[in-house]
Amino acid sequence: MKTIFYSFYNFLLYLALPIIWVSAYFNDKIAGSLSGQKDITSRVLSFKDKVKSDPKPIIWTHAASAGEFEQMRPVLTRLSELDVYIYQTFTSATIFYKASHNIIFDGVSFLPWDLYTRVNRFVTLLKPDLFINTRHDIWPNLQLSLHNNQVRNILINANLYQNSKRLIPGLRGINALVFNQIDHIYTGSTALKSLLDQLYIGHIDVVGDSRFDQVHERSKENTKVLITNELTTDRRVVVYGSVGDSDLKIITDAIAQVQGDKAYMHIIVPHETAERDLIPWETELYRQKVKSIRKSEVEQFKNESVIIWDSVGQLADLYKYADLAFIGAGFGAGVHSVTEAAIYKVPSAHGPNYDILAEAIDLVEKGLSKVVNEVDDLTTFLSMPEDAISELSLQIEAYVNERLGATDKIIANEPLLRSLTPQ
Repeated sequence: MKTIFYSFYNFLLYLALPIIWVSAYFNDKIAGSLSGQKDITSRVLSFKDKVKSDPKPIIWTHAASAGEFEQMRPVLTRLSELDVYIYQTFTSATIFYKASHNIIFDGVSFLPWDLYTRVNRFVTLLKPDLFINTRHDIWPNLQLSLHNNQVRNILINANLYQNSKRLIPGLRGINALVFNQIDHIYTGSTALKSLLDQLYIGHIDVVGDSRFDQVHERSKENTKVLITNELTTDRRVVVYGSVGDSDLKIITDAIAQVQGDKAYMHIIVPHETAERDLIPWETELYRQKVKSIRKSEVEQFKNESVIIWDSVGQLADLYKYADLAFIGAGFGAGVHSVTEAAIYKVPSAHGPNYDILAEAIDLVEKGLSKVVNEVDDLTTFLSMPEDAISELSLQIEAYVNERLGATDKIIANEPLLRSLTPQ
């Protein structure tokens, strides 16, 4: 079965290559990735020249995109304290061009496309002592090459949701072939472990999610003032994070309905901040007779009850000011990260599509977050009594504290990393 699968998989890859090359002319992200593939070998060779002059263990870390990179950050910080080289790869062109100049890396490149000849050349040139992957960017030929070259490879923050296509009968056996070339898996919960057990027969450690460590560290450094007391005093602050078109109507309807109940400050943070993304919110709020102002114009504040946040990169820090939060995309492809709000002990709500996110499932099952299906659900959440908010905050704090420390547990469990850690 293994030979048949890999033969068919590689046949499909070679068929897809011409399509990818043509698509690069019309898609900037594909074009960026294609361009990045051209200098992978030169980047590895340049890195190896550095290694020759001062040999020490090579740790290869991989993050597919921005979300995975954020999860990897606390691990990278710990690795940087050890006497090792860090070689980082990315799949996404967006995060590669943003993060590739980070001084923590001794070498960085795109991950080679998953053609066996390419990835095997990469692995044999790099000769890493340990490969650390995160979440679920798992490629068959890459795993085969690591296995064939006897490179220890681990998967941290392993994620698998109940309705994953990996678990469909027929595909499950194929995915099991790939997964069982991983040497060790670290995951965030017993629920995730039980799902991973359906594919993986090796050892799985439940250690938590390093994303909690990252957000917690960021929260401790969050000293910048984003909102003045003038805007929030005597108001209930609600942050609507990473919201989009699918959330718009239910949020604006709920805001309009709760306005007369008590003083609110609603902070709407769209997932995208182009004019075409901001104007629909302003238009709908105006139609609902709700006054709003953009963050970039807040100097002209005249007691508006809604701020539309048109700056990027500040959402995680905004939860510091929130009494309640609504996390976007739960009416679309799937809810965005619930971790940032939880770190600040903020009770959150989101739409019904949350089954791709283990932390969201966890919070819902423990009664620590609210699933919104209609406007009345959201207005009830926004009108929650103060004592109920305080009680939920305490429970969320306990939940978060139980999940901190995944990074330390991974470092302590890995033989190579443990041996390099000062005792």
